[in-house]
Amino acid sequence: MKEVSPLEIYNEFHDDIQAIFRSRLQTQVMIALGSGSKPLSTLREITGSSSQALIPKIRQLEALHYVESVRGDYALTPMGRLVEPKIGRAVALMGVLQRHRDFWVEHEIEGIPLEFLNEIEHLYHTEVVRNIEEDVFAVYASFQAILRKASWIHSVSSITSPLLADEVKVTVMEGRPAELIVTGELARRLDDEPYRTMLEPLTGHENFKMYTSSSPIRLGLTVTNGYLSLGLYRRDTGKYDATTDLVGTDAAAVSWGERLFQHYKADAKALEIPQ
Repeated sequence: MKEVSPLEIYNEFHDDIQAIFRSRLQTQVMIALGSGSKPLSTLREITGSSSQALIPKIRQLEALHYVESVRGDYALTPMGRLVEPKIGRAVALMGVLQRHRDFWVEHEIEGIPLEFLNEIEHLYHTEVVRNIEEDVFAVYASFQAILRKASWIHSVSSITSPLLADEVKVTVMEGRPAELIVTGELARRLDDEPYRTMLEPLTGHENFKMYTSSSPIRLGLTVTNGYLSLGLYRRDTGKYDATTDLVGTDAAAVSWGERLFQHYKADAKALEIPQ
C-alpha cells in the first residue's frame, strides 16, 4: 500500500487544517478546552475577546466536530480530544524554539538523541547562560553553583576541564553521589595528568561511578535533584561550546535531563577510576 505523505493530506484537507491554525481564537479555544469544559465567560477571559468575536469561531469548531455544548458549557468532542494534544505540543515546541532561538540556531541540536529532541518542549522554562565580556566565567559559575547545591549528580559528556573535574571531586569528597558517563576518548584522557592526580582520591568511593558510553556523545549534560545544565556543539566550528549553557530548575526540564542520562547509562559500561 502506498504511504500517503503529510503534504498530500494537507493539500486535500488544507481548509479544515487552516481553520484552526489561522485563527488565534480557535487555537486558544482548543487549547483552553484541553483542560476541561468551560463556560463562555471563562473563554472570554482566557482569550480577552468578546462574545460577539468568540461565538462565530466556536460555531466553526462545532461544525468541524471538535467542540460541542455540554450542559451550557463548551467541551471538546472525542475527535477534539484527539486533535488538541497535537496542537498543544506544536505550540509548546514553537514556543521553546522561539524563546531560545539563538541557542538552537547556533548549536548542533541533532547531538540530542531524536526521541529527546522530540520532547524539547519540556525545556521551555530553561534559561540561556552565556559568558559575556562583563562576566567571562558566567557558565562556569552557574555550573559550580549547580553542583554545590546538589544532593546527587548525573552527568554525560565528551569534554571536561581541570576546573570542572575539581568541582566533581569536591562533590564526591563531601559524600554526595555522582555518576559520570564519558566517551572512550575522554576516558583515556582522564588517565593522564592532571586528571589522574585529581581523581586518585575518588578511588574506592562507593558514591562515585564512571561509565563509558557505547553511543556517540555530542553534548554536555549535568542533572541534579533540582537542576539541569545542557551544553551543545557549535554548528560553525564543530567544537563544544563551553561559553553557553541551557539551565533549568523546573521539574519538567530536570525530568527530561534525567531520562536522557538514563538513556546513555542503559548501554554504558562501568569504568574503573584511574589509580
